[in-house]
Amino acid sequence: MLPTFVIFPVLVACVLIASGALKLPQRSRTLQSFASFGLPAALRKPWTAVALPVGEIVLGAALLLLSGPTYLVAAALAALLMAAYLAVVARSVAKRQAVDCNCFGALSTEPVSQVTIWRNAGLTLAALFALLLPGMSLGVPAQLALFSLGDWTWLVAIAMVALVGIVASLVKTPAAPASSPASATPGQDFELVDQSPDLISDPSARDMIPHNLELVSGDGSPELLYNLVVIPQKTTILIFARVGCGSCGPVLSQIGDWSRRLGDNAQIIVATSSSRASVKKSYPGALPSTYFGAKAVTEYFEAEATPAALLLAADGTIASAPEYGSEIITERIEQLLASFDAQREAQPQG
Repeated sequence: MLPTFVIFPVLVACVLIASGALKLPQRSRTLQSFASFGLPAALRKPWTAVALPVGEIVLGAALLLLSGPTYLVAAALAALLMAAYLAVVARSVAKRQAVDCNCFGALSTEPVSQVTIWRNAGLTLAALFALLLPGMSLGVPAQLALFSLGDWTWLVAIAMVALVGIVASLVKTPAAPASSPASATPGQDFELVDQSPDLISDPSARDMIPHNLELVSGDGSPELLYNLVVIPQKTTILIFARVGCGSCGPVLSQIGDWSRRLGDNAQIIVATSSSRASVKKSYPGALPSTYFGAKAVTEYFEAEATPAALLLAADGTIASAPEYGSEIITERIEQLLASFDAQREAQPQG
């Protein structure tokens, strides 16, 4: 066995300890991710949001410190945990659900993706190597004691490559411009909420909503999206969501309250492929804001997963590209609400 194979238990241990330490202060997000991934209700309890990160830290420490049969037990548990993470993430990506996994606490706020699958697959493989390679039962301390200078050089080099790969998978990178007019829109996103109620700094630089994109109202009537957006003369938050999408639930359940709080400043339009009956049964508060037959609209805006949201301005222009995940959508709408409240307070009182 090459001594540098000790990188496998060390890598898995460090990832587990970092994951647990970063996740522990984010217990509410951990519970939300449990719900978004569709985990059983028995696991969606406050104590599990503490037990999981603490368990990750303890398991990581065990991989670093134990030897013999107890090390092999810890390595087997680590492999099972990594495989479970891989299976849950792969299922969510296959269903095109934009789930924030809270894998590394505040460092991981992007929805799970193919990159997450590859990262978890690599960690699962590393955990299996830590369990199955010959000599691993010696434990990390005993293996490190046998290292030569060359072994330490290889270990540091491999560790740096692994670290860069994991960090790169966590860093948010701006999406590359696509050929669609919607994704080619420059400039603003939900974060720029301090310019005006319509969030338009340069309307001439923005693409216009096509005049032929149709949705279907609750009574079955066809409606042009352009007309829905322009006639009210207010900012529109267009949300793509569907019944049965675990991470869509926290968004759909708040639509009614958000609409009330936005008042005359903005409106919410929910575009869905779900049936009217399913929305009425599961999220009746969202029904007045919901339009159906969303396939063409979804394809135009390249909303690649649900839930997704973007801004449409009152002059019929597209004010942002889609953003994904229940947490980020909630954050953006709360930012809008805070912006509108600040503008009202700044107006001179008659």
